[in-house]
Amino acid sequence: MATVYRITYAVLPASLGPDDYEPSDLETHTDLVELSDPEHAGKVAGQAVRYAPPHSEVKNALRGLLEPGAEPIILKLSLADDA
Repeated sequence: MATVYRITYAVLPASLGPDDYEPSDLETHTDLVELSDPEHAGKVAGQAVRYAPPHSEVKNALRGLLEPGAEPIILKLSLADDA
């Protein structure tokens, strides 16, 4: 199965390297992306804890939405139905 996540990320264009930009100059996007289901990790203080999908899976899904060579910088990841 798959779960829909809301991901907020900045886009590092293909023409820029890590020393060529100010974070405030990058475009920021929020998209809904279908990824693998969260894994249950047990309970902490009575609250269910879940592991998010692997970082590589998230980045690969976002790369599919971007121009070739652009890199996503993940800022926030949450379940789509979370407020």
